[in-house]
Amino acid sequence: MKKSFILILGFALALTAAPFVEKGHAMDKVTLGIAISQTGRYAEPAGRMVNSYKLYVDQVNAGKGWNGKKIDFTILDDKSDKQTSIKLYEKLITQDKVNLTIGPYSSGITDAVANVLERYKYPTMAPGASSGIIWKKGRKYLFNIIAVAQDYQKGAIHIARDIGVKRIAIVGEDSLFPRQSAEGAVEWAKKLGLKVVLNENYPRKQTDFTALLQKIKARRAEALISNSYFADAAAQIRQLRELNINLKIFAGTVGPGLPKFAKQLGDTAEYVLGFSQWEPKPAILKRPGMKAFIAAYEKRFGVKPNYHAGQSYAALQIFGDAVAKAGTADRDKVWKTLRTMKTTTIIGPWKVDDTNLNQHEGLTFQILDGQRKIVWPKKISEVPYKLPMPNWKDRGKN
Repeated sequence: MKKSFILILGFALALTAAPFVEKGHAMDKVTLGIAISQTGRYAEPAGRMVNSYKLYVDQVNAGKGWNGKKIDFTILDDKSDKQTSIKLYEKLITQDKVNLTIGPYSSGITDAVANVLERYKYPTMAPGASSGIIWKKGRKYLFNIIAVAQDYQKGAIHIARDIGVKRIAIVGEDSLFPRQSAEGAVEWAKKLGLKVVLNENYPRKQTDFTALLQKIKARRAEALISNSYFADAAAQIRQLRELNINLKIFAGTVGPGLPKFAKQLGDTAEYVLGFSQWEPKPAILKRPGMKAFIAAYEKRFGVKPNYHAGQSYAALQIFGDAVAKAGTADRDKVWKTLRTMKTTTIIGPWKVDDTNLNQHEGLTFQILDGQRKIVWPKKISEVPYKLPMPNWKDRGKN
């Protein structure tokens, strides 16, 4: 009797312990992992992405989950640092043994961790990276969602051509995404017949742009195409005003798309052009599920989602569809499904080519009365753009 009891007890313990033997392989959940900038220079845009991830996971887990399994989501802080990110993805894969991974924020960090993901054959959505070169290195496991960096200034340069601008200056931080964005700007200028009178990179932490802006003035540039994040774009437009350098166009990339750009700069931000992968405007963009997403995001976080929030929510929509179509979270089956499937998200259609690039088209907006208004392409514009920019002396005080 004693021996039978011990055998029964041992069997019971084995049953209860089995699901916890190896994290990421429990039968009742799908484990997702991400290392993303919760602190450091990218924390602002990355934080909006994290908001959407949490919202999506909570919504799905309140329902039937993925194929009847709840999502267990691990979020780590890479501190906006490449080496930290590499170590954290190694941890997620080799120690936490997550089923699937989502890429970090920024093209530079994504490019750095992509080799880790390839080595372990982890299918990974990359909504935080846009530099096209990342997908020209023969990688098979990293999936693009958004428009590539080379097209960020496409709309701004078309608008410059349309208002008669002939001479443009192109500047940007000396890191992967701004360099790629500048490369595209040069190509679009060449196609549209604009002369690039200056094409220059500056160090990552530069805050004083006086010499660079004076050089732009000396070259008689009529428009400044700034491939920038928040801090550098904000500093440049402020210093243009302080130096009383008047241009017909100032076009940024990431910076103007963040809500705090218009809020903090006030009148100085007026007439600035910016690029967006998506805007929370369902009446114009008409993507399925947009209204519900916008309402849920605004209710939970107190603000409307910007494009960083939209594209990250879309990334999990794609993953969810892939798991559903594959009928499992098995990595190899999910990977094969992602390579061949097509779907539609809140930001638009998704289907990748042989290099895992999706053909997403972004849009150009202008800050008018403190609001981002879509002005290009014309087929979806809300209002006509107001350019050239008025001279600083003709504006109200900031």
